[in-house]
Amino acid sequence: MKILVANVGSTSFKYKLFDMTDETVLAEGRLERIGGARCPVHHRIGTSETRSTCALPDYPSAIRNVMEALGSAVGGGESADLDAVGFKTVHLRGEPGTYVLDDGILERMADYNDLAPAHNPPYIQAVRIFRALYPDLPLIGLFEPAFHATIPDYAYTYSVPFVWYETYGVRKYGFHGASHRYVSESVPRLLDRPADGLKLISCHLGGSASLCAIKDGRSIDTTMGFSAQDGIIHGNRNGAIDPFIIPFIMDRENLSTDDVRRILTMESGLAGISGLSGDVRDLETAADAGNRRARLAIETFCYGVKTAIGAMAAALGGVDALAFAGGIGERGVRVRRRICRGLEFLGIELDPGKNRDGVPERLISASESAVKIAIVTTNEEIIVARETAALVTRTS
Repeated sequence: MKILVANVGSTSFKYKLFDMTDETVLAEGRLERIGGARCPVHHRIGTSETRSTCALPDYPSAIRNVMEALGSAVGGGESADLDAVGFKTVHLRGEPGTYVLDDGILERMADYNDLAPAHNPPYIQAVRIFRALYPDLPLIGLFEPAFHATIPDYAYTYSVPFVWYETYGVRKYGFHGASHRYVSESVPRLLDRPADGLKLISCHLGGSASLCAIKDGRSIDTTMGFSAQDGIIHGNRNGAIDPFIIPFIMDRENLSTDDVRRILTMESGLAGISGLSGDVRDLETAADAGNRRARLAIETFCYGVKTAIGAMAAALGGVDALAFAGGIGERGVRVRRRICRGLEFLGIELDPGKNRDGVPERLISASESAVKIAIVTTNEEIIVARETAALVTRTS
């Protein structure tokens, strides 16, 4: 079975093509600046790799570019002999899960466009384009909150009028589900122990970041909430804040709800604190050069992760393992060190040498550490591919 996994942005399109017989990656690539005359295009198909620029005036032309490249190299004509396309979809009204992306599901996604403005509209557009170009190709979405469906009601209920939950679905959902699920499966393998009985805290740290408390392989709490704005600080998004900040500033700055959405999704987080960038690498360089706000942004981020680890440990009733994933989690040597410093009371002790050097996926805890600390090279695409293949098998 061949599954194409599509990762959609507003002006970018990333993909991986899997042969699910042995989960081999047959091809992968990235197209950027879609809508322009000189768009960077990167395809790696088998052992062949090409980089070029070309005109991609719209999303249909970008999708055709990918499908033609796959078809000519993998076989099966322009459709590349695919069994389905899987999408790492983000949010929808109602119960999250894995769904065939039909009109009803797209309508449920559109209902929550204002909760995921950078994600839902591009995915809806891409699905409709795929459907128009390849009407017989199954299109499947794994929604990010699906892994968090096991969170108990007392952990996902907000202290607002209960009718908001009954009418509009206002509750904690959580996101980064594919990444946290991959971590939940990888850490037991790294530790050579079963998932049953394991109390694990998964830290997905990147431009978008969240923590997840995982017990017996199942999510029991997470830091993100009704939207992906909640929880710890993100690159350009706010994270948890006092909700009364919003009406206070709206009244004084005469802001609309659209203004506030723009500010909170694009001008906040690390970028908002630093005034420079939402990228930790840029901030570390600036902090080393003496930039006070860059230093403050990094310290605020790490402090937030540290306190969230404490909260997740409380939800679990203890912790056996701590895992770092995502771009910052996997590559942020200094960030991991700063987060773990001061958590010795929980049994978390980092080995400086292991933290600094080693294979990408490894244990970095000190030998005397009661809690094992791991770096996991997360693979959200394979989780999407597996769920897509499973749904296609069930419905065929």
